[in-house]
Amino acid sequence: MPNPLSNRKKVRGWKRRLRELDAFRRRHEALDPAWLGESGVRYVKVWLDPWSRLVPRNPPAWFQRRILAAFLQILSSWRRTLDATGEPYYLRLWLFDPEFHQSQVVAAVGSRIPFYENTFDPAPTGRGRPPPRYDDPEYDLDALAWRPCLHTDVVLEDAADAADLAWLHRRASRVERARTGQALFLFDKGLVWVGALPPA
Repeated sequence: MPNPLSNRKKVRGWKRRLRELDAFRRRHEALDPAWLGESGVRYVKVWLDPWSRLVPRNPPAWFQRRILAAFLQILSSWRRTLDATGEPYYLRLWLFDPEFHQSQVVAAVGSRIPFYENTFDPAPTGRGRPPPRYDDPEYDLDALAWRPCLHTDVVLEDAADAADLAWLHRRASRVERARTGQALFLFDKGLVWVGALPPA
């Protein structure tokens, strides 16, 4: 019997997938400032079947570029809406690499801004922009200001039993201490390219 949680079946119906992506873009392009003011944050991820199922996976490279084009249109639309409010805001495109399926556009206002500005640690890399495989004639990635950051999973010391602690110490990319004193095991999974549009 095939695994019901598997997400490796061949994708068919690409014209339909492109129509779904266009509908996804139109659905998320409008940003309601009143709703954003109440919640403090709004984000849009790659919510497209079959890549966003229980076990997510990356779309093929050419479709990633189509999603990226939609994200950039959403980013520009949200920026126009947020500029019109005259209030400070955080607005970025988070481009995860290699786990593209986690990429998203994030907007935050008010007291939520500092949290999102400090979500990722800077990456020790010399590259100043996403890799060329994300380039496309439909958009210009160099028009954004990019900051390479670390995409990191964190495991708390309290969440591991004694047998797992030795493994965590060996395998973690680094170990830090929380304010409470417990160990935080950090596992670097790749990069997050945090992109901001230049001032209008």
